[in-house]
Amino acid sequence: MNAIRAPWSSASFLVYLGGFTILFAIIELLSITSDEHGAGGFVFWSALVLAVLSALAFLSKRTGHFITAGLFALPSVAAFVVFLGAVLDWFGWLPHLEDREDRIFEGFHFWWLVLELSTVVAAAVALRIFRLPLLVFVVAGSTWLFVTDLISGGGGWSAIVTIAYGLVLLAVAVSFDAGASRIYGFWLHVVSGLTIGGGLLWFFHDGDFDWILIAIAALLYIALGDRLMRSSWAVLAAWGFLQVTTHFAEKWSDLGFLAYFFLFPFFGGDDYSESYEHMWAGPLAYAVVGLVFIGIALFLARRRRDVIPAAELL
Repeated sequence: MNAIRAPWSSASFLVYLGGFTILFAIIELLSITSDEHGAGGFVFWSALVLAVLSALAFLSKRTGHFITAGLFALPSVAAFVVFLGAVLDWFGWLPHLEDREDRIFEGFHFWWLVLELSTVVAAAVALRIFRLPLLVFVVAGSTWLFVTDLISGGGGWSAIVTIAYGLVLLAVAVSFDAGASRIYGFWLHVVSGLTIGGGLLWFFHDGDFDWILIAIAALLYIALGDRLMRSSWAVLAAWGFLQVTTHFAEKWSDLGFLAYFFLFPFFGGDDYSESYEHMWAGPLAYAVVGLVFIGIALFLARRRRDVIPAAELL
């Protein structure tokens, strides 16, 4: 199955930006519609949105705009899931969202599993038809949600399942890298890195020793990304390093927006009651980690100088 891929250009940037803007706008629109209409009305409006987006996707494909078609297919998948959820809710089969808030994997909810599996199937069908590699991310992500919800009950067990899923997905991604479908492997690596890292962060995000372990894991991510020649692992490693830096820098400085931006929102920052005596230490920590990033980059570039011209490395 040949993938559709656009070279980087102003046009490709704008079409991707437009696709994501439509996706978020449709999600917000359907959210507003669900609040303003009854169950039956919400089914109608979600069906209408699904029909319009699907028509645009197939029309774009028919006219030869394959990237645009795939980017219309992305919100179409979301609209389909919302439509199916609206139908299930209309019949009274779907538990309310607030019943699963903050404990999404707890308990066994058959119709939620049906909805999650439908997301996997819808995304896979869209991928088969429109061949946009970005849809691989939706397939892999929704599969993680379904598998974790099916065989775990929340908390640490869900984190273990998440890490296991990420490791299995890594093996699948490596197999894709070795074949003709390497372009699809990119998003498999992204989801693999996110699930493994997310599971580790669940267990290790409290004390100093936990964050040191996360820093070590980030170094392993960089090594793995260099070995597999997949930059997504380095990106995730950098995010991990920034979180580690934020944890330690918060002990000495009032970081303001830096702490909010770099630290995962669902973990939050540590509450240090003592006064800040070294306000300069926080910004200095980020400057040091920036130098570390550059140093690692130069080291990796030197190792690959015999394969790729230096001018193309940095």
